[in-house]
Amino acid sequence: MSNINLIPYLTFENTKEALDYYQTVFGATDVQRESPTEKQAQDMSLNDDVNLDDLTMQASFNILGKQIFCADSFLGKPVISSMISLMFEVDLHDSDALSSLQDLYERVVESEEVKVIVTFEKKTSGNKYGQIVDKYGITWIFNAVK
Repeated sequence: MSNINLIPYLTFENTKEALDYYQTVFGATDVQRESPTEKQAQDMSLNDDVNLDDLTMQASFNILGKQIFCADSFLGKPVISSMISLMFEVDLHDSDALSSLQDLYERVVESEEVKVIVTFEKKTSGNKYGQIVDKYGITWIFNAVK
């Protein structure tokens, strides 16, 4: 079953705004976004006066080379949940990967747009670990393991 991928797919009330946030705060790259077509809007019974360019049918972005998909919630306002966590894990001995992870952590913390739950530092296990929560309630875990 090595041909199976598990891909994060997030839902936002305003994905356009969220994409800007992840570009600014997390340094997201390769941002792609598609608005719904008129046919898709009709199929979803959206109001005729809605500006389709403001809506996102599907989008994606990369952080540390990992692709994350997202879209607007067309079923009502999404509920923020502490049950959503995304973890970046690197080998503690891979200096390039560790440096990239450290740089990302410092970038998001310096932005003051996240809440630090656990400072990214070496723990008694010898691993380096940290957690932050972004403005959308998503927990991001930074994990460097031996």
